Amino acid sequence: MIVNIYKTACKSLAICSMAIALTACNDYLDTIPSKGENEVLNSGKQIDALFDNSSIFNTKISYVIASSDDIDVKPEMYEQMGWMGDSYLNGFVFGIRDAENAQYGDEAWESEYNKVFIANLVINEIDDVEGITDQQRTDYLAQAHYTRALALWNLAQTYCQPYAAETKDGLGLPLKLSTSYEENVGRATLQETYDLILSDLTEAMKTTQDGVTSRWRVSKPAVQAMMARYYLFTQQYDKAADYAKEALQSQGTTLHDYNELTFEEDYASNPITGEGAPIYYSELYGYAPNQLADYQENYYSQYFAVSSGNYMIPSESLLALYDHDNDLRYEQFFGKHTLWNIWVGGFGDDILYRKFYHYIYEDQVQSGPTVPEMLLTAAEALARQNQVSEAMGFVNQLRQARMRAGSEGIELEADSQEEAIRLILDERHREMPFVMRWFDIRRLAYNEMTADDVTVEHVFHQVIDNVPDNSTFIRYTLPVKSHRYAIPITKLEITRSGNQIVQNEYTDGDVRTEVITDYEWTDVYGGVESGDDDWNEDWNEDW
Repeated sequence: MIVNIYKTACKSLAICSMAIALTACNDYLDTIPSKGENEVLNSGKQIDALFDNSSIFNTKISYVIASSDDIDVKPEMYEQMGWMGDSYLNGFVFGIRDAENAQYGDEAWESEYNKVFIANLVINEIDDVEGITDQQRTDYLAQAHYTRALALWNLAQTYCQPYAAETKDGLGLPLKLSTSYEENVGRATLQETYDLILSDLTEAMKTTQDGVTSRWRVSKPAVQAMMARYYLFTQQYDKAADYAKEALQSQGTTLHDYNELTFEEDYASNPITGEGAPIYYSELYGYAPNQLADYQENYYSQYFAVSSGNYMIPSESLLALYDHDNDLRYEQFFGKHTLWNIWVGGFGDDILYRKFYHYIYEDQVQSGPTVPEMLLTAAEALARQNQVSEAMGFVNQLRQARMRAGSEGIELEADSQEEAIRLILDERHREMPFVMRWFDIRRLAYNEMTADDVTVEHVFHQVIDNVPDNSTFIRYTLPVKSHRYAIPITKLEITRSGNQIVQNEYTDGDVRTEVITDYEWTDVYGGVESGDDDWNEDWNEDW
C-alpha cells in the first residue's frame, strides 16, 4: 500500500536530514495528523535538506529503459551475463504476469511516491514552519508542487496509458494530496491525473527564481520547460512551442558544443585491440552527484537509471541512426569494446552506451528537461503546425552543436511537413535515447498521424516465472496502441492498498509472441565452448 511507501519515505527523511531533527516519524504516520500534533517540519533547514537530497532527482526505472527499441540484449549476451534483474527482464520481453507478480515491489513506483510524500509534507506543513521569509515560503511551495508534478508525470508515463481523447477517461493514478495513510488510494482518471499535474506546474510557476541557479531546485525556466513537455504530450502544439521558446530564453542554461568537449586521441594501449584508444568525455569527466546536478544543459536535474547489474546495450537500429564518422554523440557516448567491462564480448565492436560514466548509478540518462529537449520540442510542435522553416531552424541549432564542425550534412532540409516531422523525430531519438524514446513511442501511437507509429520487437529466450528458457527463442512484438504501454502495478502494491488500487486492463493481443525455430546463434567463442579451460586461459591473457 502507498502507506508503506510513505513510511519508507519518512525513514528517508531522517536519513537525508541527518543532524536536523525530524522526530516522531513513525508516530506521525501511525496517527491521524492534526494541526499542532506530531509535526515533522519546523524549519527551513529541514526543507532545504529534503530538496537538496540527491535521491530527489534520481530514479531507478529499468522497466522503461528496457522496453524501448533502443535496447537489444541478444540471447548470446545473456549467456555471458548470466543474470538480468527482474524489472529489466520484464521490460525487455514486455512481461505482464511476471511483472505484476514481482515479489519485492517496484522501485520506480516507490521512488516517485516517495517524492510525492515529500512534496505533500511541505505543502501541508509549511504554515507551521517558523523563521522563514515570505519569499522562502513561496519558493518552498513552488518546489513542492514542481516535485509532485514531475513525480506524477513520470508515474503516468510508466503505469498509465498515453494521454489522448480515447484514453483520458481511463485509469490514472492514486492522487495522494496529504501525508495521511488513511487517504483513499483508488486510481483517479487519466484526465484527473493530468489536471493535477498541470495545476501543480501552474503553482510552481509562482516561484521567485526567475533564472536557473541550483539545477536541482525549481526555477521559472524549469517550469516552462516542463509545461512545454506537458503540452507536447497532450497534443497542444501551439502551447508546447510557446513554452519551449520561453524556456530557451533562460540565461542560466547552455547548449554544449560537443566540438569543444575534451578529447585525447592516444592515451594508452587498448587491452582488447592492443592499439591506442581515445579518452572520451564520458570517461574524462569524473561525474559526481554535484556535477551531475549542475550539468549546464539541464533546466532541472533528474536522472533515470537501470538497476545494478543491467546495462544500456544499444540496438542495431539505434546505432544505425547516427553518422558514425561525424556525429559526436556516437563518438563520445557509444564506447567501443565497453561491453568487455561487463564481461560480454564477441559482438562486433561490443558497444555500450555510457553518457555519464562515473556517477551515482551504473547506467544513467538525463530525464529532466534540458536545452536540447526544448529545441526539439519547439521544432516538433512547430512542424506539427506546418511551420516547417522555423521548425528546421531549431533542430539545426542543435545539430550545429552535435555534429563535427565542417562535416557535410549538418543542416537538415525538409520539403514537406511530413518530412520535417520525420527528420525532427529522428534527431530527437539520437539526442534522447532510452527513457524518452519509450515515452515518445507511447505518445506517437496516439497523436494525429500514423506515419510516426512505432512497433517494437525484441528477440530473446522464452521467459516463464522470470526464468529464461535457453532452449526456446521467441520474437516478442509490442504492437501500436498495446495496453502494455502501461507497466503492470505489482500485486503486492494492490494487496497492500486493500484492493483500492486496481490493475491495468490487458488483452491477449497486447504482446505478440512467435517461436523462432531457426535462430542463428552467434558463435562468439570461435567454435570453442565457453567452459573450455584453454579458451578461458587465452581469453584472460588477452584481457
